[in-house]
Amino acid sequence: MSDEPKEEVNEKDSVIAEANISNDADLKNVTYLDKCNHYTRNCKLKAPCCSVFYSCRFCHDEDNDHEMDRHKVMEVQCKRCDTIQEVRKDCCKCGIIFGEYFCPICRLYDVPKHQFHCLKCGICRVGPEDKYYHCDTCNACLSLELKGQHKCIENVSRSLCPICQEFLHTSRSGIEIPRCGHMIHQECLKSCAEQRLYQCPVCKESLWDMKEVWQEMDEVCAAVQLPEELVHVKLFILCQDCHKYFFGIFNDNEK
Repeated sequence: MSDEPKEEVNEKDSVIAEANISNDADLKNVTYLDKCNHYTRNCKLKAPCCSVFYSCRFCHDEDNDHEMDRHKVMEVQCKRCDTIQEVRKDCCKCGIIFGEYFCPICRLYDVPKHQFHCLKCGICRVGPEDKYYHCDTCNACLSLELKGQHKCIENVSRSLCPICQEFLHTSRSGIEIPRCGHMIHQECLKSCAEQRLYQCPVCKESLWDMKEVWQEMDEVCAAVQLPEELVHVKLFILCQDCHKYFFGIFNDNEK
């Protein structure tokens, strides 16, 4: 497992209780003044790296050549009255709710989306929580449908998408786990399929069950008429799926 230091979380139960406030009856009629392209909230975060207020860490990252560590944010600014204050769920001056969902660990404010904070991931995930579990080997929260049904790779979530190169662990985009176990964004996987790219960019194994494709290719190859000098030529072939070597020939019509 990774030697990456874990976040220290004090008073775990109270923190998680405070984070999951989206079901509180008094939050049903929250009005949001504006929103960025990433989150809907009524406050801005003061970036600890450059002391500038941004609606969220993504807005900061898009405007700078460095990334903002949201866990180190110590101050927020109310979008209604502009009051600068410590991290909290509502404004200390005008009382406006900053976000129906609030996680004091991640400094996350947003509208309810069944979010939950995973202590092992160290960040908030979109649930519902009872539909997911934390895979300790992959080091990520996965759908219960994948429990015992996927190939585990140690700390695979702490890597980059092999297509777009975005860090997967904190990505807000949907993620798929192909047969080989290497994580990839859903949209990136869809793009591979549209371009007829069937191999995992990391290990070269097939991304899907290719049985029908191989059968079609065998039929096409069998129909090719080869020159006499190539009919019995054998090739040494490495299968990328099972990682075994085989002898093959150009055309097996005479078997």
